[in-house]
Amino acid sequence: MVVHVRPGLCEFIDAVTCKYETHIYTAARAFYADQMLDSLDPTGTKFAGRYYCDAVGAHIKTLENLPPIQARDKDLRRVVLVDNNPLSFLANPSNGILVESFFDDPTDNVLQAVWKMIQELDVACKMSDPF
Repeated sequence: MVVHVRPGLCEFIDAVTCKYETHIYTAARAFYADQMLDSLDPTGTKFAGRYYCDAVGAHIKTLENLPPIQARDKDLRRVVLVDNNPLSFLANPSNGILVESFFDDPTDNVLQAVWKMIQELDVACKMSDPF
């Protein structure tokens, strides 16, 4: 199997998982996704959870149904969903960051832009939080 990794993916994962609780919510089937995620996180310490849309047969990612959100107060202001499929955001459009699909472009810098946006959203959310 040939996998083309988006430039900056490992650095992005390291940065995000060091600062934020990170869950993977993928439309890929578990048997395929787990192989990729195991190669990105061989020690199993970076991702707090893995969730698959194939369990429900849809590509719409409903955040409220995820166990970590159900266990908390369901405040979705601090939840970000990064995806290349706009249908993924139908249930939670204000939580989505849409990225273009990746097809092996060595000059791709989308993840750098996403990381910058996440940091800006974090600052804005902290500023608006009354606590």
